Amino acid sequence: MSIEQLKELFGNQEAILELVQLEGGELALRNAGSEQQPLVTIQFNDEVKALLGDQTATIAQHMIQAALFGLLEKQMNQWNAEVVDEEPSLMS
Repeated sequence: MSIEQLKELFGNQEAILELVQLEGGELALRNAGSEQQPLVTIQFNDEVKALLGDQTATIAQHMIQAALFGLLEKQMNQWNAEVVDEEPSLMS
């Protein structure tokens, strides 16, 4: 995913995201203040909700943070690969 695709997805380069609970009980990540379709939704079944208790939102937040970290790491690896693959302008 390119930085242009991320800008299009988040609306701008400095997105403020929020984790909210939807009416159906799903947790959703969306642009702050937006009523558009969420970027990500997480739904736990009743057994997992009972197991997690009041930590359900915290676990969902950690899941989203891990996904965003993975996305950023992938992007950094692509940028590093592009830099390494460039031919040097001067040869010694």
